[in-house]
Amino acid sequence: MKPDLNIPALVIAIAFLVGAPAARASDVTLLDTVGFIRGSQVFSDAINVTSAGRLTITLADVPWLDTLQSLNCFLSAPGGGIIGQAQNGLSEAVDVQPGTFYVNWFGQAAGPLSLGAYSLSVHLQPAALPVPLPPALLVLLSGLGSLATRLRRPRLRLAATAG
Repeated sequence: MKPDLNIPALVIAIAFLVGAPAARASDVTLLDTVGFIRGSQVFSDAINVTSAGRLTITLADVPWLDTLQSLNCFLSAPGGGIIGQAQNGLSEAVDVQPGTFYVNWFGQAAGPLSLGAYSLSVHLQPAALPVPLPPALLVLLSGLGSLATRLRRPRLRLAATAG
């Protein structure tokens, strides 16, 4: 017995191929830096976030030369206020909307050289995009059409024989 492929089934297949939403975008690196701290220093950098998503800040002491006695970081918005902070070796993730944010980090070197190294990275995981309505509507309508054609098919009727 051959499989019954009808037009609505083909429309459903095409709708999934054409109307499938794009895959979720991968992380976008907004800031990735390695640097030195001599004595006590403070740094600041502005980052531009172009889409809503989850912003992750990772700050770590790089074990080279001397260690850092303290190393901290915070994320602030233009309107003021701290919206996220990270300490040495830890990550912090916050949900953000598009805009400009300021990453501020500071530390103090310890040891005889009073020189330490750090690494700082800021990544954005864009928010998932909603499923577009036209492809979803096409899938719904083709499914309903498929059901309608199955209900309208003529059925074989057996004639009653009188004996």
